[in-house]
Amino acid sequence: ASVFGNGKGTASGGSPKARVAAYKVCWPPLAVGGGCYEADILSAFEAAISDGVDVLSVSLGGSNVEFLESGISIGSFHAVAKGIVVVSSIGNSGPTPFSASNLEPWTITVA
Repeated sequence: ASVFGNGKGTASGGSPKARVAAYKVCWPPLAVGGGCYEADILSAFEAAISDGVDVLSVSLGGSNVEFLESGISIGSFHAVAKGIVVVSSIGNSGPTPFSASNLEPWTITVA
């Protein structure tokens, strides 16, 4: 990997046997619709759990809603209960008070 000419050659990650699994949950807006739907988010969490992943990186933002109404909250809770580490993005808002929040205390939240 090379960033600004640093680091010549190739680089391998710290987990050489790691594999990446991607799950699509957001759709482009067409004539009508588009976006990230709770059913698709929950389906992706279910697929990841079934596939036996060890770590989930969830880079989805959303509004602050109650746990029982959030696909991310419900899905991440079930994933953590199965021993999967869940890392969530904190969002792109800010820097204002309360623009960074962690609704799921069972996840690791990163900026």
